[in-house]
Amino acid sequence: MRQMLASGLRLTVLAGATIPTPLSADLTARLLSVRVQEDDGARSVFTLTFDAGRSGPIAALDTPVLRPPLVPFARVTLVLTFAALPRVLFDGIITHLELTPGNGPGAATLTATGEDVSYLLDRREVDAEHPAMDDFVLVNQILTRYASHRIQPMVIPPRVADPPLPIERIPTQHGTDLAHLRELAGRHGYVCYVIPGPQIGASTFYWGPPVRTGVPQPALSVDLGPETNVRTVRFRTDALTPVLVEGELQDPRTGAQMTVESVGSLRPPLSSRPLWAAHTGDIRRRRMVRDSGTGAVGTFARAQSLVDSGVDAVVAEGEADGGRYGDVLRPRALVGVRGAGWSHDGHWYVRRVEHELAPGSYVQRFTLTRDGHGPIVPLVRP
Repeated sequence: MRQMLASGLRLTVLAGATIPTPLSADLTARLLSVRVQEDDGARSVFTLTFDAGRSGPIAALDTPVLRPPLVPFARVTLVLTFAALPRVLFDGIITHLELTPGNGPGAATLTATGEDVSYLLDRREVDAEHPAMDDFVLVNQILTRYASHRIQPMVIPPRVADPPLPIERIPTQHGTDLAHLRELAGRHGYVCYVIPGPQIGASTFYWGPPVRTGVPQPALSVDLGPETNVRTVRFRTDALTPVLVEGELQDPRTGAQMTVESVGSLRPPLSSRPLWAAHTGDIRRRRMVRDSGTGAVGTFARAQSLVDSGVDAVVAEGEADGGRYGDVLRPRALVGVRGAGWSHDGHWYVRRVEHELAPGSYVQRFTLTRDGHGPIVPLVRP
């Protein structure tokens, strides 16, 4: 266990071929820095940097850090403890090792880089048919295969179900399980990703809508004196993000010609003045629906997912002091912002977080998004 902040924050690094265990005292003492990047649109990654100087009985042969458990495909779990409360920061697989020899003391480093455990779903491409199986059932079937890797499924049923009739079409898979899960999620405006923990050495695979409701994380406080935990922040608005979707389709079952036209987003709003609702008519961008071979229910659902995925036109980017914040800021969830003014206070969706830890320092760089300006809550809790 290595103390990273004077405030009592501690980082524990566990690694192993199958079951992660705490690093030895020698390896822990050599840990120089940790970086974790979590993004709602990409696989999360981590980087561990160690002092690779030669010492000890094997110094004449090799640096002691180039040995188990720091080997390719080892499983790594990072645990942050705030006071007495442990939080799993990351659960992943080492995929890359880079040794940089040095001429002086402290100049040699070993960098271990890895990805979250969704890598395990992305190893093998398959060609398969899934007759009479709708997306919800198929997703659960795929994720069941990874229970032995301590990956638990969290699957939310889509708003609409369109079970395929075998006499009309048979759903097929051509690619890895992870690629297919992402393809299925995209049809419904859903997302899929790994959530580390809550148990140490385990993860949860989430497949469902972006999390736009629920209790937000502890607030990011701007310019609030001793309660301030945000070092820097900037806000920008992109009016080109919202879109409308329209087009025509012919129902393959009835042959009827139907018009497809979106009205607005169905996602729960995060602002009192959503940008997509403030500008209508010919001002907003329009996109054509181009589905073919699917029924009306599926086509309308896909059109709505395109509209919903383009609502977040306001973006906040900044940097928080991890020690003052006192918790792990998670992407793919809500967070409160206070002290930034009426236009930007309120609840936000966390799109991206980059954690940087080093002795005496913990920085969280964040990217937040929402659909417009103005809060929808009278007060943001600390």
